[in-house]
Amino acid sequence: MVMSFSGCGIKGNPVIASAPDPTQIVRNIKAVSSGDAVILNWDFYDKDFRIDYIAVEKSEAGSAGNECKDCPRTFERAGLVPVKETAQKNNEYKSLSFSDKKVVRGKTYNYRLMLCDDFNTCYESSTAEINFK
Repeated sequence: MVMSFSGCGIKGNPVIASAPDPTQIVRNIKAVSSGDAVILNWDFYDKDFRIDYIAVEKSEAGSAGNECKDCPRTFERAGLVPVKETAQKNNEYKSLSFSDKKVVRGKTYNYRLMLCDDFNTCYESSTAEINFK
């Protein structure tokens, strides 16, 4: 008597990975004026190495869609910071920065960081505001 068993090789149901907590990955975001640019600085630590890049987005107060201070903002992509290959030691945050030279004196800007994984799924992180003088 010969018995044959076959299977698809699946060991169990797929498990959906939980979303990363942006407040644990990025902290201390600050926007400072430096010459003719705004420099964004923040501390970054991705213990699970899930983040591939950080998209920096900018909103200009008073521009179309951003007329009032307390209204929801519209943001546009200002640049990308690759982080997948960022060398990190256990539990140590690394300082990262982004320079935005597309700014005008006298305007107020809001910046936010979008933490994006290999699948281009992005998670909103901290924001910073600066009145560029």
